[in-house]
Amino acid sequence: PAAALPSAPDLGVSEEKLELWRELGGGDLEPVLASGAVAVLDAQWVIRHAEAGGVLTHRQALPKEAFLSFADLVEATGKYCLPVAALSYPWLTKDHPDPRGANLSRVARALKALLSHIDIPRLGVFWDFGSLHQHPDPANGVLRTEEQNALFKQGLSCLGTLYSHPKTWVLRLTSFPDGHKKKKMPKGTNVAKYFDRGWCFTEQSWAGLTKAGHLSLDLGKMRDGVEYDYWSLRDDCTQDGGRRPPLLPSAFAAELEKKSFTNGKDDKPLVKRLYEAAFEEQFGKATVLKYTNLGWGDAEAAQLAEVLASGAAPRLDTLSLGNNKIGDEGCKALAAALGKEGAAPRLEYLYLDNNEIGDEGCKALAAALKEGAAPSLKARDAPPRHSPLPRPMLIAPPLACRRS
Repeated sequence: PAAALPSAPDLGVSEEKLELWRELGGGDLEPVLASGAVAVLDAQWVIRHAEAGGVLTHRQALPKEAFLSFADLVEATGKYCLPVAALSYPWLTKDHPDPRGANLSRVARALKALLSHIDIPRLGVFWDFGSLHQHPDPANGVLRTEEQNALFKQGLSCLGTLYSHPKTWVLRLTSFPDGHKKKKMPKGTNVAKYFDRGWCFTEQSWAGLTKAGHLSLDLGKMRDGVEYDYWSLRDDCTQDGGRRPPLLPSAFAAELEKKSFTNGKDDKPLVKRLYEAAFEEQFGKATVLKYTNLGWGDAEAAQLAEVLASGAAPRLDTLSLGNNKIGDEGCKALAAALGKEGAAPRLEYLYLDNNEIGDEGCKALAAALKEGAAPSLKARDAPPRHSPLPRPMLIAPPLACRRS
C-alpha cells in the first residue's frame, strides 16, 4: 500500500498551503521529494552561484543551502502553478553537463525573470546533475553507492510526471551557449543538437502533452543583453508557439528512433515506457486542454485529432484551439475524430475562434455533431462571417455550425 501523505503539522507548514499544493497536483511529486530521490535547487541560490562565476557540481558535492526542502516548496506554492521548474537541455560533455558554467548563467537569467513575478516568491529547479545522485568521479571509478543507485532509479521513474505535470514549469535550453566547440569534445560525447537528442526530445514531448503554453519556455529564444522581467521572458520564450501537438505513444516511439542517445540501449526502452505512462496519466485526467496562439495549421490539427480519436481524453470537457491557422482540412480531421466512439465523450466546449475555417470545415463539423459526435457539446448561435460582431467563441464561424 502507498504510504500516507504527510500532514501540515508533520511538515511544519500551513494547512492552507498544503491544501493548495495538493489541489494543484503536488501530491504526484511527493514520493520522490520525500524519499530524497529528487532534490530541487533553490532558484535564488542558482542565481547567486552564477553571478559569482560558479560552475554547478554534482548533487553529492553541493552545499545544503543549494536546495529547497519539500516544506519550502509547499510554502512557496502560488494560486496557479507549482513552484517547480524542470530544466531540459543537452549535456555539453560526457562527464559534466556545463563545465564552464555558460548554461548556468543563461538559466540564472531566466530564473531571475521568473522570480520577478509577485506570485513566484521561490522556485525549486530540477536540474538532473544537481537533482539526481550522480557518479561522483566515474573516470577514477568513484560511482554511486548502492543506496544512491536505488534512489537514482526512483528519480528516473518520476521524470515523466515531473516534465508533463500540467502545473510545473519546463525550461528548455534549445541552443548551445556561445563559445561551445563541438569538434573538440572527448570521444564518446554526444554532440547532437537539442532537437536531435533523445532525452531532450522526450522532455519536450512530455511538456507538450497537456501543459499550458506559457509554462513551457524556450530559453534558446532569449536575446543577448536583455534584462528580462517575467512578462518579457514569457513573450520572447513562447514566440511562434514553439510547441508541437502531442504525439500518440506509437508516433513518439517512431520519432525516437531518429534521435541520438549517449546510452541508447538502456535509455531508449526506458523513455518509451515513461512517455507512454505520462501520456496516459495526463490525458486520462485532463478536463481542459488549451492550445491557443501556437500557429497550428491543418497538419497540427490532424495530429491532435489522432490523439482525440484514440479515446485518450475521456474526461475532457473544454478544448481551446483559438487564434491558430486551422483551415477546412484541419476542422474536418477534428470532426472525424470527434465522431469516433469514445472520443471525448464529455466534451462540452470547443473553441475554434480566429482560425481560417470556411463553410466546408463547418459543414463537416455540423454533420458530425448531428450524427451524435461529442454528445455533450454545447453549440451556440454564431454571427455571420462578415458580421461586425466578434468572431464566435464556440464551434466555428458561420451559422451552419449550429447543431440543429
